[in-house]
Amino acid sequence: MILSNERFNKNAVARTSGSRNADYDEQRLALARKLRASLIQDDGLRASMRQLAEDAGTSVATLKHYFKDRLGMLEAVMQTTGIDGAPYMARAAIPTTADVRGSLIGFIGSIKAAWVQFQVGKMHAAMLAEGLAARALGPDYVSHMLEPLLQTGERFLQRHIDAGRMSACDVRQANLMLLAPVVMALLHQDSLGGVACRPLDVDAFITAHVDAFLRAWPPTPRQRVPAAKR
Repeated sequence: MILSNERFNKNAVARTSGSRNADYDEQRLALARKLRASLIQDDGLRASMRQLAEDAGTSVATLKHYFKDRLGMLEAVMQTTGIDGAPYMARAAIPTTADVRGSLIGFIGSIKAAWVQFQVGKMHAAMLAEGLAARALGPDYVSHMLEPLLQTGERFLQRHIDAGRMSACDVRQANLMLLAPVVMALLHQDSLGGVACRPLDVDAFITAHVDAFLRAWPPTPRQRVPAAKR
C-alpha cells in the first residue's frame, strides 16, 4: 500500500535525515507500477508531476522522495517494466513445437497479442517517445525494454539451433531481421493508428514474413532416424 502523506511524514521524522524506510524498494516498485498505468493513457506523457501524483494516490513530495525528478521517475518505470516482463519473456523464448515454421509464427503471434491486447505496445510506444525526446533516457529504454524483447528472440532462435533444427548463424543479426519488421508493423498499425489510414492484415504479414525469413535461414533437413540393427 502506498504511504499516505501523514504516515510518510511521521516515518520521515522518525528516520535519520537522508535514510530510507525498510520497505523503500517495495514502495518504489509499487509507485512505478501506478505511474506506468497513468503514463500509457491518452495524453499520459503530458501529465504534470502533480497530476501523476494524484493518479497514484500520493503527493509530489513522495514522488520526489522515491524518484528525485521526472527523469528518475521515467527511468524507474522502465526498470519496473523490465522486471515485470522478465517471466513472460523467459517463457516466450522457449519454442512450443519442434516445427521451426510453426514455432516462429507462434512466437511472433505472441508478441502481437501482448502488444495489442495487454498494453505492451502502449508502454513501448510511450517509453520510445520519451527515449527519443530525452537523450539520457534512450539507454534506459534500450536496456530495460527493447533489449529484453530482442534477446528473447535471440534465445528463441538459439534453442532451435542447439536442437539441430536450424544451422548456426549470427543469431543477433538473424533476430534483428526477424523482429524489426514486426515491431515496425505493430507501431504502424496499433501504436500510431495506421490501421485507420492504411490497414494491414498483420496475421497475413506475419506468415509471409516468416516464410521470407526461412528462405534466408532455412531449417536443417529432418534428422534421419538410424535403422534398427538386424
